[in-house]
Amino acid sequence: MRSAACRHGDPGDVWAVALDPSVANEQRGTRPCLVISSDGFNALPIRRAFVVPLTTRDRGFPHHVAVQDDGGLDRSSWAMWEAARAVSTQRFGRYVSTASATCVDRVAWQLASWLSGQT
Repeated sequence: MRSAACRHGDPGDVWAVALDPSVANEQRGTRPCLVISSDGFNALPIRRAFVVPLTTRDRGFPHHVAVQDDGGLDRSSWAMWEAARAVSTQRFGRYVSTASATCVDRVAWQLASWLSGQT
């Protein structure tokens, strides 16, 4: 389990993140989020991390990635890369789990593909 001193997050960590305030249809509330920023980014003295919120609702979207983790998530979850954002690590609450490397790679691939126009 991660300690409070490790609140910068590591790639693949899932933390409960307070996403409020939010606007319009942005994900809101405190919810599990997958850290996708690199170790190098996370080590910068800016105390931010790029995260992808998770949902427990399977909407059948081909770009949502099923999350496989080490057992910390108590329900099936999907990464919603389209809701990715940089957040202050002060928004991190409880450490939840660590996603599999394959899952993190799939989320990164979806993000890169859609942002580069390759889809």
